[in-house]
Amino acid sequence: MPELPALNQPQACVETAASQTAELAQQLSATMAAIHRRGWCDGTGGNFSCVLRWQPLELLMAPSGVDKGSVAPEQLIVVDAAGAVLKGTGRASAETALHLALVETCGAGAVLHTHSQAGTLLSQHYAPTKAGAAFLVLQDLEMLKGLEGVATHATNVSIPVLGNDQDLERLRGNAEPHLAAAPYGLLIAGHGLYAWGKDLTTARRHLEILEFLLEQHWRQLLLQGLSGRQHGRAVVQRHGVSHVLLDIEGTTCPVSFVSDTLFPYAAEHLGSFLNEQQKEPQVQELLEEVEKAWAEDPDPEAQSMRQQGQSEGKDGVLNYLRWLIKMDRKLAPLKELQGMIWEIGYQSGKLQGPLFEDVPGALRQWHAAGLQLAVYSSGSVGAQQLIYRYSSGGDLRELFGNWFDTRVGSKRDQSSYRKIAESLDVASHQILFISDALAECEAAAASGMQVLLSIRPGNPAQAVSRFERISSFQDLELNP
Repeated sequence: MPELPALNQPQACVETAASQTAELAQQLSATMAAIHRRGWCDGTGGNFSCVLRWQPLELLMAPSGVDKGSVAPEQLIVVDAAGAVLKGTGRASAETALHLALVETCGAGAVLHTHSQAGTLLSQHYAPTKAGAAFLVLQDLEMLKGLEGVATHATNVSIPVLGNDQDLERLRGNAEPHLAAAPYGLLIAGHGLYAWGKDLTTARRHLEILEFLLEQHWRQLLLQGLSGRQHGRAVVQRHGVSHVLLDIEGTTCPVSFVSDTLFPYAAEHLGSFLNEQQKEPQVQELLEEVEKAWAEDPDPEAQSMRQQGQSEGKDGVLNYLRWLIKMDRKLAPLKELQGMIWEIGYQSGKLQGPLFEDVPGALRQWHAAGLQLAVYSSGSVGAQQLIYRYSSGGDLRELFGNWFDTRVGSKRDQSSYRKIAESLDVASHQILFISDALAECEAAAASGMQVLLSIRPGNPAQAVSRFERISSFQDLELNP
């Protein structure tokens, strides 16, 4: 909207400004009444604003705590860039701070906040369990073309979902990093949808489009659940997936295989392995990395061991390595040494990767369908490949195109998943990550990936979470 003339201009300009303000107030009042009739802001729910003036910034808003379906144009208030009421009767909504963030960060000319059933339901379903944002992915729908800049249904739109917070300035701070990339919409957990646009007309269109898509999405989730039950099993469907990124323990093989078989085997054979292989260049390089990590290890027990081990030669390093195994520390050179020990065990037939019964067939089916498969595990790449080379389902290594371990980063850090997406040269939302660890699922979801939580026999009990669960790959239907 063009900037209105200042009030100290000639009378004709003042009258023009008043006329434009009255017209905008009529439009906002009518828009709120229409939104109320749709059932998107019942009671006193929702809050709505549009830019009245850019310099200095002034917003025309509905006052807080009133029925938004019956606010007359003359009942609207004007607030400044600090959220203070300049004109009108009533107080500004506590959520004015978020309106201002959308105006200042996204250049929004109007912001419309609704409390629809679909928006509230899905905001809870996809809510992040910690600081940061989760994402609801909308894709392959014709109505997406109603959003500014979207020209084809063959696209993916990720709606950020933020946790609710009664501290609105803190909520604004949490929202701002995600606003620039948000497609004119943002969900607040348990609270509903914010939609915006360059002007009131565009913002209303974006609101109607997003509300339609949210309604369609929760109904689709409901139909998927009903369809699965009708066929005697709960089918989990995922769309827009081109890559499947898999954890190993608790996802494709029992979690006990690592703790009860691999770790004890490595600890038992570590001494003899170092005696035989310590002069090999690769082993020497890994031991040097271990020594460096030991010197920097802040754990008091590790430092106590180091003081004792400095006079014990390689036995000191051996004791530290065994302690790392006992503590299940994710030290990269240790993982590689373990992988070398396990390789000997696999080659001798003493070790075999015990994949869950449904896994080999599903992997072959996905590969044949053109899906790209990758592994991301805390075990080294070498250890990962051994499990699939000497697996209960045969040598499956050729089915995987990429292997990632903790050298790419911690599995609890969302930046690790972004690096993986960059390495795969694919948008994050086209990757489905499956893991038994909630913290890993949170990190992957925060990066924009689609996520499923693996529930397998022997896995630790999981708290209720927003992530859909899967107990067999046979129950998963993947669509491009």
